[in-house]
Amino acid sequence: MVCLFREDTYQNHSYLTQYFTQHSIPVHTVEAPPLRADKLEVDMDNMKEYYQTICQHISWMEILAHLSSSHTTRLQQLSTMQAAAHSKIWYPFTQHTLLSPAQITVIDSARGSYFQTFSPSFYSSPSLSNQPKESSLEKSSEETTSDGQLLHATFDGSASWWTQGLPHGTPSLSLAAAYAAGRYGHVMFAEAIHSPALELAETLLSGMANPRLSRLFYSDNGSTGTEVAVKMALRATRIRYRYSLKEWKDVGLGVLGLKGGYHGDTMGAMDCAEPGVFNEKVEWYKGRGAWLDFPVVKCKDGVWFVVVDDDEGPGGVHEEGMRFRTLSDIFDLEMREKRGDAERYEVEIKAILQRLKNEGQRFGALLLEPVVLGAGGMLLV
Repeated sequence: MVCLFREDTYQNHSYLTQYFTQHSIPVHTVEAPPLRADKLEVDMDNMKEYYQTICQHISWMEILAHLSSSHTTRLQQLSTMQAAAHSKIWYPFTQHTLLSPAQITVIDSARGSYFQTFSPSFYSSPSLSNQPKESSLEKSSEETTSDGQLLHATFDGSASWWTQGLPHGTPSLSLAAAYAAGRYGHVMFAEAIHSPALELAETLLSGMANPRLSRLFYSDNGSTGTEVAVKMALRATRIRYRYSLKEWKDVGLGVLGLKGGYHGDTMGAMDCAEPGVFNEKVEWYKGRGAWLDFPVVKCKDGVWFVVVDDDEGPGGVHEEGMRFRTLSDIFDLEMREKRGDAERYEVEIKAILQRLKNEGQRFGALLLEPVVLGAGGMLLV
């Protein structure tokens, strides 16, 4: 619904009423408030008279009735979504035999770091349903009280699968997406370019300031991005070592990665990870690589450690020289490189790589999840 002030000079309300009506959006117009008077007392009297006049206008009751009806309709729709979704949708990373409709989160909207969620259990809570009800102009006091309990803010703790770096509903991002959709729609990107794509590529390359990286490849999701990157790496390896296609297949190039790594749920991306819960029941899975252990960050009794070999078992720490005052000191890589912290790990990795080479294994890609190993247990690498 759109509410407009009526103004007779430019007649904007007349044009907008026709426009929104064509899109089935109700429009109500009310008289504009009086011009501000020079004296405060006169201005207050004028506004008081204005409010008394418009409050008697029948359109306000129509507006309230429409808002109440729309809100009730929306709540009714939300109340049916759990059962409908349970019967119609296969969810990712979900054991459906253990999933009931009541466990499905119904999201009405999102803003900042929160979702507005619909939770019927709040309505049935004795501590809430026994609250005193107040009279109002809406349809009933009971509906007013229960509506407030059905919708509530829920913190987005999953951060949209690890990567919600910016809040929901950021206006600048929403406007940029709407602009691109309205101006370009869908673009078949092979051998084509438009301004947002070029500006983003230049911004990313400039921001990374890595002389080894000079081009950007666009993909639409993490799994596909992994598949594209591995395909590029394997092709580059075959060309570098001058394998023919037949020789390449005979050699069987694999990937190097970290234990517990996860790179996506498509077939090729799964083959880039060691056997685990994400792929153990996939019939076509064939791990094509070798996976290395890695140093992890731990905190014990308020002291930060980097642990290479955790001989003390889970939660144990050692290595007196690997203590740090703060987490920031751990990720001061320039300082740690000068100090030689990586030398022990380098020796171990070179020995492993030499053993794999002696066994006849060949590799064409290295996959690393920097800083945080997400699906592997939220480990700081």
